[in-house]
Amino acid sequence: MSYFFTKDDINTISGVLGGELREYDNSCSWKIENKETSQTLVLSIHNNIQLNKAITGSLISVQTQHGYFEMHGCMAYMVFEPDEVIFVFYNDETLSSLIVGKQCSCSMFGNISRDILNADFSELDAAVLMAAMQLSLTETILA
Repeated sequence: MSYFFTKDDINTISGVLGGELREYDNSCSWKIENKETSQTLVLSIHNNIQLNKAITGSLISVQTQHGYFEMHGCMAYMVFEPDEVIFVFYNDETLSSLIVGKQCSCSMFGNISRDILNADFSELDAAVLMAAMQLSLTETILA
């Protein structure tokens, strides 16, 4: 089950991230700039993309000065106030997330066990603590 972004979703994301919005038939993109650091970021959302022979869905891509990130089959998104948008793909056992910020930040967490979202943070290995803290925010949108 993939999520398809509506015009309202695009307006919500624009309101959080700002930047220059360009809209096309099946997609849209934002060019975001951080004038303090001279960083730029391009976020693109593609709807109704053939992801494999049987699945059509959405694709999120982010291009920064440091790399290129892509999430296929985005299933949900949420706004994390005041200035981030979290895109999520999940199944019964794991989730992946792409987090984009107004200040040109981009974080990707992939194939993270859903078990750590409810864990006692003081009992987690330090190596998984950042993913647990960041992704615990998404619990409200996970089915």
